[in-house]
Amino acid sequence: MELLDSHWQPQTHLQPRSADVSSAVDRVLIIAYRKKKKESQRRFWARFGVTQSRGSRFESGAEIPAPVSILLGLYFMKTVSDADLGRAERVMYSRDAAALLNPGQ
Repeated sequence: MELLDSHWQPQTHLQPRSADVSSAVDRVLIIAYRKKKKESQRRFWARFGVTQSRGSRFESGAEIPAPVSILLGLYFMKTVSDADLGRAERVMYSRDAAALLNPGQ
């Protein structure tokens, strides 16, 4: 147990990044990636369930909500692909999914 305690000590030499710096880096990465792929805001953000206007606000510095941020992270780490996102969207908008999410309606 003592070995584990000493192993998990906080790293005092690491400085946490501020939220502003992190957001700016993420925003720059997103814009650069989207432009490299030659995608419009509408097409890029739609795959994450975000409207063009909201995506534009994110690219301008608005805070990205945690669920969208997580999905973006998975996408950029190549854990989730375009095909995965397309399948998820089709399932979400299918009649069977609507019936499961709204029983009795």
